[in-house]
Amino acid sequence: MSSDDDNKKATCLVDWTAFVQGPAAANVTSVTSATATLLFDTQSLLGEGIVYDDAKQEVVWCDILGRKFHRLPLGSGTLETVELPKMLGSLGLLDSSSSKFDGSYLFAWEDGFQIYNPSTLTAMTEMSQGEDVNPEKLPTRLNDGRCDPTGRRYICGGYYGDREQFRMKVFNCHWKDDSHTTLVHEPIIDHVSVTNSLQFSPDGKTMYFADSPKQQIVAYDYNLQAPDTASLLSNERLLYKLELKGAVPDGSCVDADGYLWNATWWGGIQSSSVRRIDPNTGQVVFEVFMPDSTSRVSCCCFAGTNLDILFITTAAVEPDLVKEPHAGGLYAIKLAGVKGRLEHRFQV
Repeated sequence: MSSDDDNKKATCLVDWTAFVQGPAAANVTSVTSATATLLFDTQSLLGEGIVYDDAKQEVVWCDILGRKFHRLPLGSGTLETVELPKMLGSLGLLDSSSSKFDGSYLFAWEDGFQIYNPSTLTAMTEMSQGEDVNPEKLPTRLNDGRCDPTGRRYICGGYYGDREQFRMKVFNCHWKDDSHTTLVHEPIIDHVSVTNSLQFSPDGKTMYFADSPKQQIVAYDYNLQAPDTASLLSNERLLYKLELKGAVPDGSCVDADGYLWNATWWGGIQSSSVRRIDPNTGQVVFEVFMPDSTSRVSCCCFAGTNLDILFITTAAVEPDLVKEPHAGGLYAIKLAGVKGRLEHRFQV
C-alpha cells in the first residue's frame, strides 16, 4: 500500500473463520428467502462494483462518492481501504502474464477508463480516448461496468447525476490495436440515465442491462465475434420488471445456473434485498433480505473457494442514519444449492 494514511484496516464484526468455514445459512432449492449478515460497518457513501478475484482470494469494490477502494482478503478477513484521487464507478480484473500489472485493475473513473494500481496509486496507462463520457462533468460520471466473456471489451455506462434533462451512454472500452498501449471507448447504447445490472449469461451470448429509473432489466443478444462495436448488441427484450413504487434495480451478478442476482435499491422507503431472477421467466425465485433497515442495496457477487458466499454492498448516501444506522455496510450470506461464476478478465 502507498502509506499508512492511505491504507486503513478494519476487523470483521463477526467471527470471520466461523462465517467462512461454517455451514450455509440457507439452501436456495428448499426455501425462498434468507437473511444476510452485516460484516463491516464501513458507512460507504456509495459502495459499488464488487467483484471476486479468485487468483488473490479476495473481494474488491469501491465507494464511488467516498473515493475509496476496498480490498477484503478472504484468508484474513481484514478489510483494507485506500483513498483514491477521484471517483471510481466500477472496476475490472486483469488477465496478464506480466508482473508489470500486478496489483492493477481496469478502472472506470468518473471521467474515463484507465489501467491503474491502487496499491501504489500509479496510473499504468493514459486515460482512454473517445468522446467525453461525462460532458456535464460531476455529478455526471461513469457507473456500473463489466468485462465481457472474450476479455477484449469492458462494457460500462454513465450516471446522469440526477439531471433529468441529461442522458448518458453505455460504452465499449477496448484496446486501440494489438500493441495494447492505448485504450479507447465507443458508445453502444444511447439515451441512458443510470447504467446498472451489466452482466452476461454463462454462455456469453446474452447481455443484461438496466437503466435503473425505468425499473426494469432488459436482455440483448450479444455477438461474441462482433467485428466492431456497432454489431455487438441486437434483439433487446424485457427480462424483469419491478412493480414496486420507489424501488429500482441496481448491480447484479449471475450464478453458474444462469440466474441473475439483482440488488434492489429502495432509497429510504423500506429495508432492501437481493433477488434471484429466473432468466427464462423473469420471476423472482429466491430473495436475500437485509437484517436491518438498510434500504440502499447496490451490488453483489459470489466469492470464496466454492463460490457460495454472496457479498452485498450498500450505500449511506442521503439516508436517515437514525433509521438506517448501518447504511453503507458490507453484508454477506453463505448459501447452499447455488454456485457463483468467476469474473471475466480484461486482457492486457
